[in-house]
Amino acid sequence: MKLVDKKAIVIYVSGHGFGHASRISEVIRTLLKRNPSLRIVVKTSGPEWFIREHVKADFEFHDLECDTGAAQPDSLNLDPLQTLKNYAQFSEKIPGIIEWELKFIRQVQAGIIIGDIPPLAFEIAARASLPSLAIANFSWDWIYEPYVEEFPEYRDLIPAIRGGYAKAGLLLRLPFSDDMSVFPRIKDIPLIARRSRKSAEEVRDRLGIDNRRPVILLSFGGFWLGRQYYEKLTEGDDFAWLASERVGRNLSGIINIGKEKLRQNDLGYPDLVKAADIVVTKPGYGIISECIANRTKMLYTSRGNFREYPVLVTGVKKYLPSRFISREKLESGNLRNDIIELLQAPDNYLPIDCNGADVCVRAVLSHRA
Repeated sequence: MKLVDKKAIVIYVSGHGFGHASRISEVIRTLLKRNPSLRIVVKTSGPEWFIREHVKADFEFHDLECDTGAAQPDSLNLDPLQTLKNYAQFSEKIPGIIEWELKFIRQVQAGIIIGDIPPLAFEIAARASLPSLAIANFSWDWIYEPYVEEFPEYRDLIPAIRGGYAKAGLLLRLPFSDDMSVFPRIKDIPLIARRSRKSAEEVRDRLGIDNRRPVILLSFGGFWLGRQYYEKLTEGDDFAWLASERVGRNLSGIINIGKEKLRQNDLGYPDLVKAADIVVTKPGYGIISECIANRTKMLYTSRGNFREYPVLVTGVKKYLPSRFISREKLESGNLRNDIIELLQAPDNYLPIDCNGADVCVRAVLSHRA
């Protein structure tokens, strides 16, 4: 029978996108590798399968909407007004969520609370007199600020969000960040990145991918861009096009790798990044960190009205061989010349420390009550 450390580590994670889940999954994996007896409880509206796919060890998962992130009608566009409306509606539920969670953390005998990066995590920790750690490269008040300038009727949201962050015990600030002065104590840490432990050739062999052609991975968070688009994109046989989940499913020009096939081959998404010569994407923390850790070039487009975008692009340009394409170019499907030029670009990867998960683990274990 497995011995379990009774003092639980409770982690609240934003459900927006995959970046938060990506880095938290690496922190959890590292924690359980260090001490398999730890009781870790994850609370998020993000995908359970995504975290479990990477952790590959026991932890508890509870579906809970911890914040509302940014409203996205599709993979490439954001809706500022709907974003604010969603959080305003959610904020009415926060007092009830906090009361419920206070009962829960007493029940599991929580020893520390971690947030990436819902404000309510730190409200809960403060009310329970527990130590808390924030892990982030941005905060939601900073993301929402320009939206509130456009829609001032939602200006009261910002002070409320900041009030939660001000109660965090310590922010472990990741690279590619901007103003996070709302947090009272800040410690800069290295990049948290999920890296493959396999060679590109091994991953391709397991998946039956032709090693004679460059592999191009489409990474847009599982969003479908339309059958005609993918047919246009994959005309010719210059490249092996790779995608996960429902992207390009049942199209002969795309090698579609679902969750089951990854499990059957003992692989995860970082292995797909490793197998690729180029990832075509919009910049997000998760995919940028994984391209850096796995030394994969990036062809990227704009994220629209998202404040984090220029900060992330600075990181892309500094640490990755990369190339920008406009939305119009991406949506045309005519990427061949851009891909060829990027393939021919030098493999210049500026060194950056990717051991942020180890730093987080030391902080968690030293702060736990």
